[in-house]
This record gives sequence, structure tokens and C-alpha cells, in this order.
Amino acid sequence: MRTRNELYQAAMRTVSARRQKARARAEDARAEARAAIPALKAAEDQVTACGVRCALAGARGADRTSAASALAAARQKRDALLAASGRSPLALEPKYTCSLCQDTGVADGKTCVCVRREMQRLRREEIEAMSSLSVTSFDTMKLDYYPNTPDPKTGRSVRQYMAELLADLRDYAEEFDLDSENLMLTGNAGLGKTHAALAVAGAALDKGYDVIYISSPDFFSRVETLHFGSDPAGEKDALLDTVGGADLLILDDLGTEFNSSFVISTLYSLLNDRLGRRRPTILTSNIVDGTLLEKLYTEKVASRISAFVPYRFLGDDIRLKKALEP
Repeated sequence: MRTRNELYQAAMRTVSARRQKARARAEDARAEARAAIPALKAAEDQVTACGVRCALAGARGADRTSAASALAAARQKRDALLAASGRSPLALEPKYTCSLCQDTGVADGKTCVCVRREMQRLRREEIEAMSSLSVTSFDTMKLDYYPNTPDPKTGRSVRQYMAELLADLRDYAEEFDLDSENLMLTGNAGLGKTHAALAVAGAALDKGYDVIYISSPDFFSRVETLHFGSDPAGEKDALLDTVGGADLLILDDLGTEFNSSFVISTLYSLLNDRLGRRRPTILTSNIVDGTLLEKLYTEKVASRISAFVPYRFLGDDIRLKKALEP
């Protein structure tokens, strides 16, 4: 997982590569046009010379009328040569992907929106690689996979119950901001918890928020390895800061990691850090028993998680149902 700065640098490299490619293509087009139009080079040189004289006159505060007139005439001659060969004057100019910043990454002295979009794309790509699921929307969550039969404990139709639950989560996604509540999605495996969390991630990314997704086993294993092993580059601190400071953190499959006093301490610090920074967190877990949660993570951790808004997923394993489909 990349830090936000690493994501920014990667996005800027992409934008810079676009600019270089656009300029290279323009140079190729110019070379081709000059080969086809012998008089074009001299006409372009005249445009450049007139432009310099016009600029110098302006810098000296002199009358630019004559210089500007000469520049306009030189441009007209060049454009006429291009038009006679069936080319537009714009054909020799770089065609930048972003018209706002011309692929420099900066517009009006600020990071251009194209860089932020590229950062979102890279983060989305990273999340999908780590989760093996697409960052999608709630529209892809089919209620048909949930049984239209009463749940033994609630007595309500599972499908109707899940329709209301997913509608609530959809509203959460649509209204997401840094003041959004923390969520705890629980339920047996294969009921759509990760899918729903990634649907929220997609909405948050679309709004320009930075989202970190990581599975609990991968995260704690990596932190533990760095803590007890060699970490000359300070990767552990960078990882914890990235996860702790993300606009939205999705910690998936809590309870499937190898538990230890170090993991419990790290989880408690992470939750405290994010609560202190007022950054929303979504936890998913197959643990539905609060007593077991407290037994695994201690009362201190359980008390932090108890402040999360709970969403209990019901139904039968959807992945199994999909696997049995013709």
C-alpha cells in the first residue's frame, strides 16, 4: 500500500509521461509536415522571430502595433501553407490530455484535478488488487441471493431485512464525509460484507477522499514483521501513519489474524488514533458474539468497537450460491 505522498508522486509521473508523449507526437507531426511542405520551416521561423520582436517591444514599453501586425501576417502565411496541404495549424500543437494544466499537474497554482483523479484511479486499482474484488456500487448487490424466508431469531424476512440494511449503507455512502460514523459489519462468511464496504469505498473515492483497504491478517502480519525484524527505512511507522490518517479505513476480516498481545496493542492504538483524528473506519468481521470479541481483544478494544454502528448481515453464503449457478 502506498502512502498518500507516494500516490501523489506516482500520479505526477503518469501526468508527466502524458505531457512528454503529447509533445513528442507534436514534434513528429511537425517533422512530417516540414518534409511535405518545403516552405514551412522558413514560415515557422518567421513566426518565432516576429514573436520575439513583439515580446521585446512589450518589455521595453514601446508601441507593439507594427510588431503585432508582422506577427499576425507571419502566422497567416504559415497557416495558409498548412491549409493548402490539408492540415490544421492545431495539428502541430501538442494535444494534452488535460486542458486545464496541459499535463503539468498544476492549475492556478494548485494540484490539478487530473492529478487527483489519477490518484483515485491508482488507489482504486490498489484496493482491487488487495481485496480481489472490484470497487463497485450497491447496484451490483442482488437481493435475490438473500432468502425470502423468516430469520429464526428476528422472525423477519431475511431479504427484506437485508434490503433495508443495504439501503442504509447506500445512504451512508452517498452522504460520506469525514464526519461519517464508524461502522462494524458483522455476519457469517459470504454475505456481502466486504462487497458493501467496497461500495462505500467507491463512493468515497469518487468524492475525492483517500481510502485505504487492507485485510486484518495482512496488516497485522506486516506490522509485526517490521516491528520484530529489520526496518531500516522506517516502513512500519509509514504504514501505521498511512492507515491511521486515511480519510476512510476499511479493515477487513477482523478476527482472522493471528492474535497476540502485540496485535491487540496495535489494534487498540490504531482505533484510538483514528478516533482522535476523527477519521471514519469500517470494520468487517465474522465474529457476531460481543462476548467472544471482548475475549479475543480485551475489554479496552471491545469498548472502542462498541462505539461503532453495528450492521449484522444475514442469509446464506452467496459465494457458494454463485459457484452452483449454471
